Amino acid sequence: RADVWFMQHMVPHLLQDISIAYLTRDRLTDPELVRLAGRIHRRGQEHAAALQGWLAERGLAPHGHSHQPGGTLRPGDLERLSRLEGPALDLAFVRVMTARHRAGGELAATEARAGGLPEVRELARQLLAEQRAQLTDLRAWRRA
Repeated sequence: RADVWFMQHMVPHLLQDISIAYLTRDRLTDPELVRLAGRIHRRGQEHAAALQGWLAERGLAPHGHSHQPGGTLRPGDLERLSRLEGPALDLAFVRVMTARHRAGGELAATEARAGGLPEVRELARQLLAEQRAQLTDLRAWRRA
């Protein structure tokens, strides 16, 4: 059950991350953030596809949204991000992705500890490591 719950809730979380990265990556002004958005987009697609494949093999579908605090976009978040430009967009991207990676990291950490399927646990570990590394990058950017 923990594996299915993780897969069903991580897919919408990743799809939202992909949407944010796609929406912002060509408009971010800092090259580091542009590269980070590209990694979030690319790796999110890979992970979401793997999770969706496992769900489909079991005759299941992703949940409609994530239940993690900070893991769900509020109404208007994408619209607001689509209107921002310059340094204001950079800062909003960092804030939004920091909150989302914290929420996604909690979800992945739970699966890495309690999951029953080794391949899903391993994917959760990969996600957790990637999100922690990206959080480090986001914090460093914000401090700078």
